[in-house]
Amino acid sequence: MSTTTTSPKASDAARRAQREKRVREALATLPLEDLAPSKEVLALANEYVEGRLEVQQLTDAVRRLHSGGEPAS
Repeated sequence: MSTTTTSPKASDAARRAQREKRVREALATLPLEDLAPSKEVLALANEYVEGRLEVQQLTDAVRRLHSGGEPAS
């Protein structure tokens, strides 16, 4: 019985592509609300796409930005 395995590099690329798709979809909704992402939000989104932030870290950081820097509760 033969099994196929995905190389770690291919798996990492697939996860990155999924993160990038999620960010693109989220950012695409902003114009519907007459909003645009700030440079800071775009930088944080890039950190998430690159795998340096988890989704909860990204969410918390964006909330802090929009609450004037106060920690999220």
